[in-house]
Amino acid sequence: MNLGKILGRMSYHVIYDDSIASAIQFASDNGFSGIQVATDALHLGFESLSDSDISDIRGLSRRLGIRINLHGPDQGSLLFPYSRTDRGIISYYSDLIGFALNVGAKIITIHPGKVSTFKTDTVPIQELPEPDRVLYRTILERNLDRLLELSSGKVQICIENLDWTPMLTETLQDYLNDTNLGLCWDLEKMYNKTDLSVKPEIEAFFSRNIEKVRQVHLHSLANGLAHRVIQPGLVDFKHYLELLDGVDVLDYCIEVRPREKAVESLNNLKQILSQ
Repeated sequence: MNLGKILGRMSYHVIYDDSIASAIQFASDNGFSGIQVATDALHLGFESLSDSDISDIRGLSRRLGIRINLHGPDQGSLLFPYSRTDRGIISYYSDLIGFALNVGAKIITIHPGKVSTFKTDTVPIQELPEPDRVLYRTILERNLDRLLELSSGKVQICIENLDWTPMLTETLQDYLNDTNLGLCWDLEKMYNKTDLSVKPEIEAFFSRNIEKVRQVHLHSLANGLAHRVIQPGLVDFKHYLELLDGVDVLDYCIEVRPREKAVESLNNLKQILSQ
């Protein structure tokens, strides 16, 4: 395993920070090479930043050698079925991509969103009428096309493994085969919180498409809660990071908050990977 490459591309999740500039300075002072800004943390919202603010952030990140990545909002579903809301979400992503280009961010990570399900009292259980499944796939394809057109290859769009469904798997596979769409592999989200087993369909999907992984999210699960300080135990960090050795992963993000806990996690991860 190329430990130096991993540590040289390590970022932390910026939420409980006073500002993006403060996060950049903290990253530089504490062994990180990047930050991932949560765009739905309202006080960090790009819409309130002036052109001068954006220029200062870009200049500081370049001067200190700290990469900037962005994480799209949880509410920014690519599967929203109502056209007016859907247009608003894509308009937001257009603005977000514009901000990414202006500030020099290289990655935008997105949760694909959830579909409305309705379980039947049958064997096997159905969760979604077939016409709805077809319509949701159409919506997702349209929005992925829009995002890829807006980003124009200048910003890496990554889809994170959250709320995974067979429809999502099928649709994403086509785009991974034919476009520059990337994946964000959140290792902890691959585990069932009930029995702590690995979800085999997600592991198989990411293993099959491992060359498309551009970001990895790192955090532990404890007492049924995610985003805990990284510790040896459930999540087999060493195994999965060894699988990614040789893959062009652009960023490894410690998603543990606040930032002091991210530093603790970074130190623990170094010990785990060095063993």
